[in-house]
Amino acid sequence: RVMAEHEEDEDLRKRLRVHDHMYATLQQQGKPFDALEHLEKGLFVRKELYGPDHPEVGRVCQVYTTSCNTLAMNSLQRDNHLLAYELLKKAELLTSPSGYIRDNKIRLKLRAVTCNNFGCFYKRRGKLHAALQYLAKALKIELTSEEVDNPAGTHLNLCATLSQLGRHGPALEHAQCALELLEAMAIQKEQKGSSAGKDHEKAANDDGSILAIAWHNIAVEQEHLGMMDPALHSYEQALMVAEREWGAGHIKTLAIKHSFEEAKNQAAARRAKLGKTPGSGVSGGGGGGHVTWHSSPLDSILNPLPQNPQGAAVRPSAVALKSKLAGSGLGRGMKLGAMRSKSGGDKVAREDDSAAAEKQRVVQGWNDFLSSATHAGSSAPAAAATRHGDALPPIRQASGQGRTGPARFGG
Repeated sequence: RVMAEHEEDEDLRKRLRVHDHMYATLQQQGKPFDALEHLEKGLFVRKELYGPDHPEVGRVCQVYTTSCNTLAMNSLQRDNHLLAYELLKKAELLTSPSGYIRDNKIRLKLRAVTCNNFGCFYKRRGKLHAALQYLAKALKIELTSEEVDNPAGTHLNLCATLSQLGRHGPALEHAQCALELLEAMAIQKEQKGSSAGKDHEKAANDDGSILAIAWHNIAVEQEHLGMMDPALHSYEQALMVAEREWGAGHIKTLAIKHSFEEAKNQAAARRAKLGKTPGSGVSGGGGGGHVTWHSSPLDSILNPLPQNPQGAAVRPSAVALKSKLAGSGLGRGMKLGAMRSKSGGDKVAREDDSAAAEKQRVVQGWNDFLSSATHAGSSAPAAAATRHGDALPPIRQASGQGRTGPARFGG
């Protein structure tokens, strides 16, 4: 019997060496999906050989979960929804309390990344309420754990999803909270100095790029709410950051600049119609009646104006929003159940079929152009632990961020 067990263990070790070798070889050959298959087989061989509680099983499970998230986001960018779903489902199972990751801090970190990516997945599929549920789970983990990625990306994803639902007030709050978190991170990194070397510099560049998206999203939501003067300021900030991070000629910078120019034209037209001059205090959200204006057919399709614009809002602090969300159980704070069940006045207004189809056609055409111009430059190698968003913030629409790894915030 002892001899039989020894022979069985030796056979498992031999199989493990084969899977590890194939994994490394396929990774070097640039075949991440084939490599992932051998990584998965190696994980279960280790479990059988060492037991589920062995530290090596947990470490390999972390690598596997990270790879699943990375490849899921790459698959989603290529519209392979079925594969993306399967990979995210595996990551969700492995990061559950019954999974093989015994370090709870690391498990929660990976769990938040997976929930965030599931939110991006459902948003891409147009299932916005399901997206909100997963993003709410991700934010709840991030607000209660110090070992997870910075939640700014989750706030941006919530902003983009709520904006698509027509809930521009809450969307603006999440975008502003993301901005505040990013600014706080920048201050902390400045205080630490350059001792972290190249990794520190790369993280700073990643955060700088996302800062431009945060300012852009704030501007979009302010414009939806009729707050034109604050929106122009936010667009200006977004453009300034974009030029610094991407360069003046980058396609993303040009898109933000185009949005800025369109917003300025709208503001000027509105002031002329009201007989006001710049600086006269017209912000689009004051006590006067709402004025409908559109400077171009493109803008009228992408930016249907709200019927009840709000006044200028004070930017909420991250601490205040954290307390608000935590105190409300998060789900109640965003009223997910109410959004699904209400049929009264709070129900999101539906566009008619022809307008929705035309809007989708214009948005898709613009994003196809942008994607081809950037040559899908946001895709990362399978083993990379980075974050990617959409190919570009679509003109005058809030954009989100997908996560392809747990290493740091910076989709």
